[in-house]
Order: sequence, then C-alpha cells, then structure tokens
Amino acid sequence: MMNTRFVTTAAAGAALGGLLFGYDTSTMNAAIDGVRASLGLGSGQVGLVAAISLLGCAAGAWLAGPISVRLGRTRIMMIAGALVAAGSLGAALGSGLLVTAPCRVVTGLGIGAVSAVVPPYITEISPAAMRGRLGSLWQFAIVSGQLIGLVAGFGITTWAGSEVSTMPWGGAAWRWEFGVDAVLGIVYVLIARALPRSSRDVMEHGRKASVRDLRGPRFGLLAVVWVGILLAAFQQLVGINVVKTYSNIVWKSAGFSTGTTFLFSIVTVVISVFSTILAIAVIDRVGRRTMLLAGAAAMIVALGVLAVSFSSTAGSGSGPTLDHSRGIAALNAMNVFAIAFGITWGPVTWVMLSELFDSRIQSIAVAVCTAFNWLTNWAVTRTFPLLADVGLGFAYSLYAAFAVLALVFVWRALPETKGRTLA
Repeated sequence: MMNTRFVTTAAAGAALGGLLFGYDTSTMNAAIDGVRASLGLGSGQVGLVAAISLLGCAAGAWLAGPISVRLGRTRIMMIAGALVAAGSLGAALGSGLLVTAPCRVVTGLGIGAVSAVVPPYITEISPAAMRGRLGSLWQFAIVSGQLIGLVAGFGITTWAGSEVSTMPWGGAAWRWEFGVDAVLGIVYVLIARALPRSSRDVMEHGRKASVRDLRGPRFGLLAVVWVGILLAAFQQLVGINVVKTYSNIVWKSAGFSTGTTFLFSIVTVVISVFSTILAIAVIDRVGRRTMLLAGAAAMIVALGVLAVSFSSTAGSGSGPTLDHSRGIAALNAMNVFAIAFGITWGPVTWVMLSELFDSRIQSIAVAVCTAFNWLTNWAVTRTFPLLADVGLGFAYSLYAAFAVLALVFVWRALPETKGRTLA
C-alpha cells in the first residue's frame, strides 16, 4: 500500500484534470463576446459554440470507460490533456465557425474523458479512511479552475482593453485566453505521465469491456447502474450551471453598480472554493447520504426563495427587474445555494459514483454515469433560455422541484458508501 503522502500527491496530481474543466468553463464565458465579434457569429451560432463542447464531454466520458480498461487510466489522462491542448489551440487560431466548433468538440472529448477516469482512479489508490477527502479534490480542482479562469480572463481582457482588442504581441485577447487553456492541457499531460497506476488498473489491463456488462433486469440495466445515473443527473437538474446566470441583474437590483459585478462573480466562485474545502474536512466524518440529504434540503429552500423573488418581476428573459428587498433575498439565496451545492452535491456525487460499483463494472459504469451527467448539463443549459422566456420564477421553481426529487431519491434509493470496502 502506498504511503499517505505519496497517495495524496498522486490524487492531487490526477485531480488537476478538474482544473482543465473549470478553467475552460470560465474561458468560454469570458471569451464568448470576443468570439462572436471576431468571427461574425449570430446568436444561434454563438449558442452552438458555447454548448457543443458539452456534447463532446458526454462522448468523451462514454468512450473513456472501455478504453481505460485496455490502456489504463493514466494513459487516458495523458490523451485527455492532449485533446484539451489541441482543441484549445485550434479554437485560439480558428477563423470561423467551421473550425472553432469542431475544436470545441475536441476540447470537450478531453474534458469528458478525464472526468470519467480521475474520480475512480483517486478512489482506487486511496485508503478507505481518507477516500472522501481525496475524492473531493476533483471538485476542488474544478472550482479552483473556474476562479483561475475568471481572473485570467479578466486580466487578459483588461490588459488588451476588450475581448476583441489586440494584445501587445499580436492576436485578440480572447484567443490568448484559449491559448492559456492549451498550455494547461500540455502541463497536465506531463503530470499524468508521472502518476502511478492503481493496482486495479494493472489487473484490468487488456481486459475487454463494454456497456453490455451493465445489462440487468431493471429496464435493461443493473439496478445499481440506474442509481448512479440518477445521482449523476440530479447533480445537474438542480440547475447549478444556470442558477447564477442572472446574478448580475440581482446585484444591480439590490443596489450595486455595474462596476462591482465582476467582483461579485469572483466572490461567488471563492464561496464555492471554500465550500469545497469544508467538504474535504467533513466528508470522511459524516455519511455521504447525510450530506446529500442536507444539501438537497438547503437547495430546496434557496431555490424556493429565488422562485418567489423572481415570480413578480417586471420584464423577463434578459431584462427582469427586482425591487431592493427581493434583490437582497435573491442575492442571499444564490449564495446559500452555492454553499450548499459546494459542500454536498458538488464533491459527494463524484466520490459516490466511484464507490457504488464493484470492480467488474466500475470503469464502464462510472463512464456511463458521467456521460449522463454531461448530457443533463447540456440539456439544462440549452433549455434555460426557453424557461427564462416563460419566467424566471417558473425556471427556479422547476429546479426546486428537481431538488425535492433529488432529496426523495437519496432517502429512498441511494445506499451509504462511506467506509465501504471496494471489491
């Protein structure tokens, strides 16, 4: 058994793949206006560029399972880093939609692949007593990457003057934001090369595996696979990736100036970072189910407040307005939501997905569940504008309803995996 310091170092190195995920998310958000202007894209094309990588993530996660059994998880990490580097470089140099969109798919393939292999890899090399802490490093890397990407994007854009302005040495600012993403991908390849293989990885090497291994009597799949799929889906169905979309409007309606919105964006991500640190501190002391139940309850309240706050807004879509008291309530609710998710459903979902399955099906099952997580992410992201047109109160009510279903699911169907011996 590897000693604790070595295991922690290896787990942290692998988890840095989450940094690619988080940084790319912030980079896309920061660069999208520059991409639109430089490439002359319409609204539909902008939406395609912004969301198409999520489909690449789903495909990358799905494919990573069987391939990792044959090649090993660390090799998949290296391939994933190379895909992120290649896709990001292509997006940085792209001159039109026909280049940029496929490059975003390539980046998504890499991010999806690493998301499917890193959490189980960390679980496999970790002692049971610290499996939760080390597994939570994946979520910590994601939110840290979001913070780094946000700060880097702001710094590059400020230096150039705008997303489309040229940097002193040439090239628009948004292109350099993607360029940094490419560098991070290359660095991750080097890190992955130095990681040890897990004992299970060695034993599985060369074994043929496929989704057929997951077949069972419950609608064609094993019952535990459905549990994993629903766990992965509910993590996204509560609306984590869109609930903050209107945060700037909330802050303005609460009396804050436009110039402070970037500061609050950073504060929101910092809250997520510290929430994940708290999760790392408690996850191996508290049951996984207990954390998910508490998190779902807190999110129900927060989303309910958001739904009520936006239920009587003037305007809809991109232009709702709130009175001062409702703006303050919504602002506080958003922070409660971010804290609750960051402590519970963010990190615990990834840890439990790696603990649910026995060794015979783990690689394939985690990959399939992760693919469903990405597909749900895409579906929620793409449907939010339609829901917002109906009304933000309706949108947040729907996410609150999913949070209620998530609580019931955990209570009735999800087994406790804390301290479980991995067979």
